[in-house]
Amino acid sequence: MRDIQITVQRRAYFDARGRIILNACPGSGKTTCIIYKLSLLEQECRQKFGIHAGIACLSFTNIAKQEILDKYKKAHGQELRHPHHLATIDSFVNQYITLPFYNLLNKNFKRPKVVDEKPIIDRLFQVRYQDKTGKWQDGFVKSLLGFKDQAGKLLCRIYPPSSIWIDKNGDYTFEGKTPNPATVVHATFQEYGKTVFKTKVEKGLITSLDSSFIALHIIKNHEQIGKWLIQRFPFIIIDEAQDNSEIQHAIFERLIELGLANIEMIGDPYQSLYEWRDAKPHLFLQKFTNTDDWTGLPLSQNRRSVQRIIDCFSILRGQSDEIISSVDVQDLAIPVRIYKYTATNSPKIVQHFEETCNAHGFDANHIVVRGNTLKDQMLGNTAAVDPWRTPYPSRLLRIRHHFECNEIKDAVNELRRFILELLNPNADYSTIRDIQKEKESDHTFSGKLYAFLYEIPTTSISFQEWTSVAINELKKAFNIDASGFFEFKKKINGYKMADLKIHNVDLYFKKSASSQYNIPITTIHQVKGATLDAILYFFDENSTGQSVSFNDFKRSDSFPNEKQRMIYVACSRPRQFLALAFPTKITDAALKEKLGEQIEIINL
Repeated sequence: MRDIQITVQRRAYFDARGRIILNACPGSGKTTCIIYKLSLLEQECRQKFGIHAGIACLSFTNIAKQEILDKYKKAHGQELRHPHHLATIDSFVNQYITLPFYNLLNKNFKRPKVVDEKPIIDRLFQVRYQDKTGKWQDGFVKSLLGFKDQAGKLLCRIYPPSSIWIDKNGDYTFEGKTPNPATVVHATFQEYGKTVFKTKVEKGLITSLDSSFIALHIIKNHEQIGKWLIQRFPFIIIDEAQDNSEIQHAIFERLIELGLANIEMIGDPYQSLYEWRDAKPHLFLQKFTNTDDWTGLPLSQNRRSVQRIIDCFSILRGQSDEIISSVDVQDLAIPVRIYKYTATNSPKIVQHFEETCNAHGFDANHIVVRGNTLKDQMLGNTAAVDPWRTPYPSRLLRIRHHFECNEIKDAVNELRRFILELLNPNADYSTIRDIQKEKESDHTFSGKLYAFLYEIPTTSISFQEWTSVAINELKKAFNIDASGFFEFKKKINGYKMADLKIHNVDLYFKKSASSQYNIPITTIHQVKGATLDAILYFFDENSTGQSVSFNDFKRSDSFPNEKQRMIYVACSRPRQFLALAFPTKITDAALKEKLGEQIEIINL
């Protein structure tokens, strides 16, 4: 990697050893820095620890892991090879701690499968039974029926088993929150959580959070396993560490207690978006400021965005934070643009944004919106209806939309699962997942999947015609009789099925891209980590529930909440053109007071 620019901040990171916290701002080139440091540590690791010891380079998501893998291969002409290991934190914990040593919990327990799909977990606890009249009803396994709230309602109906989390101390919560003791007795809820956890373990299906707790339990009670892991990986680098959960932090802290001397946590706490997965960005910040035990280093030079965009998202940063500066970025002098939207003009705003992107030759562009209601309004989709008895036709439409947006990998992966389920209608989740994993290396099958993407029928035809064409194409390509999966419902409230069937599909189904230039319309989570030319972010009318509005665009008195961090992530993606859309009730004066006098306000 001869072309990397070695700055003072980067040199400090490359030279640092021990317990390192690298706080890297958006666009700082942290992945490039990781790739460069890996090359430095490879030889050092071999010399100090021998040919069988390696570096564990971990990240929070598969996307981030793949980015490191791709950039490493491009920089060095080969993949990061054994004895080094590149993986997500979850898969690393599963592969090296939980699964190989699971029998230490109880020799009667079979090795589990790790599953994070909520419906799969909930189905473990569901049963069908006949009531006194002989009718079949949906219910829950007997072991859960004794746990109720103060009003007598079953806890499993209020707090589904898939929502029960376990923390590092073995206490149970509802997605990280403790139920109100006035409505649910704490001891009762803990017993309910314990029963859910025990059932999952006995049935051999656990979640990634469960796996992390089990791994922590193993290395706490069997320290030799932790010491062996340190010998195998004397260097551990953790990317996107702002999204580590409390248990994951505890796992690495336990390894430090057992002798791990070289560990690096790299990330940006302002870009933490995974509270729903128990992310704890404040623990990252605690380590960054803990100068007695950790070396905190900044990367505050942004090589992605022009300064006016940096200044915009820096509104959300703390006043004492390191100032971010734009470095080596050509400035095309495009002002931050503010659109005013109404109930009817959102499509015009999208078109105006598209035309600006096209005029400047921008190819990497996204439109971001939080809620589906606003997304539908923006696209002109005012109705939502699903006329089929099973979810398979809608899934095939989603696959087509991925393909239309050039999201080929997502399209192929979803189609693989889709086809395998149709080919194996009686297989359970575990069997399908095993078949799917095996088929991922079947290049002939993958080729057939890719070819089929072109045969998924267009949405510009009627529901009836689309259904008929889809069934025929599935039969032709995979010899699947999908007619039973593509049957229409007999009725839908508010619609006459005979009339609905002759309506075009695209009148009802959400599009995932804008109409003229095929710019993807997506979520903030999907653009996290991306570098774009331009972005248009639609804010909601208000901040109720999960909505993000103009009122959230402000500096927090303490650490920014998740809504503020979502704004930060979205606004830090583009190189040149940042466009924000607010409802017309936000005055020009309020916009300029918050975002500065240099913004361009447009009413369409």
